[in-house]
Amino acid sequence: MSTVTESQFERSTAIPVPEIAPRRKFLCHCLKVTPEEVQQCITVSNAETVHEVTRGCGAGKGCTACHCRIKDLLAGSCDECGQSKRRCLCAAQPA
Repeated sequence: MSTVTESQFERSTAIPVPEIAPRRKFLCHCLKVTPEEVQQCITVSNAETVHEVTRGCGAGKGCTACHCRIKDLLAGSCDECGQSKRRCLCAAQPA
């Protein structure tokens, strides 16, 4: 078994490590589609259903796990809490 000396260790750590690109948050992981791309598709094509979004930008064609997130974007967001109108509880709470 060989022993690494301090000078060998310093040389090995002196190699510059490339920066790792920040992870993009994908709405559709199968096809690498971001929430921004889906929102743009909804806005530009006036999509109203998951199927229309899938035809427009491809999100949802793979495993279909993102369909609930696409539905959230299609529903829009609550003016009070900012959550999807599908998940918002603001209307259910008494004023």
